[in-house]
Amino acid sequence: MKAAWIMAPSAGDFSITVGDADAPVLADDRILVDVETVGLTFDEPKWGTNGSLPLPDGSMRPLPVIIGHEFAGRVARVGSATSGFAVGDRVFGLIDFWRNGAAADQASVLPGEIAHVPAAVSSIDACTLPIGALTAWQALFDFAQLKKGETVLIHGGAGAVGTFAIQLAKDAGARVIATARGQAAMALCRALGADHAIDTSVERFEDVAGPVDVVFDTVGHELLERSWSFLRRGGRLVTISGEAEDAPSPERAAALGIEAYWFIVEPNPKQLDQIVKKVEEGRIAVQIDRCYPLSDAHRAFVEAENRARQGKTILVVRESRAQSVPARP
Repeated sequence: MKAAWIMAPSAGDFSITVGDADAPVLADDRILVDVETVGLTFDEPKWGTNGSLPLPDGSMRPLPVIIGHEFAGRVARVGSATSGFAVGDRVFGLIDFWRNGAAADQASVLPGEIAHVPAAVSSIDACTLPIGALTAWQALFDFAQLKKGETVLIHGGAGAVGTFAIQLAKDAGARVIATARGQAAMALCRALGADHAIDTSVERFEDVAGPVDVVFDTVGHELLERSWSFLRRGGRLVTISGEAEDAPSPERAAALGIEAYWFIVEPNPKQLDQIVKKVEEGRIAVQIDRCYPLSDAHRAFVEAENRARQGKTILVVRESRAQSVPARP
């Protein structure tokens, strides 16, 4: 089969190649999926260069590895020890970051990593959810315990995670302040429901908004550092920044009377079911930045460095199946 590989850790030259790979072998506890679409995570080539994503035993991510861990497709074969899925089912999900991903003709997954795709949701839309929307869900509700009527500050509101965070927070009845850079990103944040959007290229969020109950940071660095003192006592700070210097300090949090968390998103089929239902009902809109064929995986990473992105970038593996519902305008 064809697959897109990371051959070695890379800080900038994107050692990604598309070539032949052995098709996965069906194990009793696995499901083989014919992949249709894959969502890209643009810092994936850097995993292992800065201490991020170590294996549970402390070692680093094995390479080479197939990229792309959020995906949508159709069940091709089911292992004898699996249940809940049948050949032909439309599915989407999140493959463990330490295994081969889904940027290939076929992927091997565990039943606990996937959920069913409703008929009204396309594979292109579905493959944006297992990292972007699931990260936002777990940050806001599992860690921050966001409640109706609270105010949340979301850093990176126009990004692949931030766009979902804005919508999920509004859907939960929160007041949303979003930061972004540039007028187009600001307009997107407002369109998604942000009560207030702040352009961090020209203004400081501290100067235009007051203290908040929750900060969800997808950016890190200076924005995260300045957010500690922007929380009310009893507030919650959640970050997904992969930089070591951004790791929250429990001692600092205790001194400020807040809670602080860092996490990596984990597969959760029940949460995916709830999220995709909101998409099906029109309560969450999916933001697609650009689509590339699998053969252009390297170009997708290179071009992403030179443009502002809003929403998710997609690799299309099977063009004929990617839009199984009416095409987006």
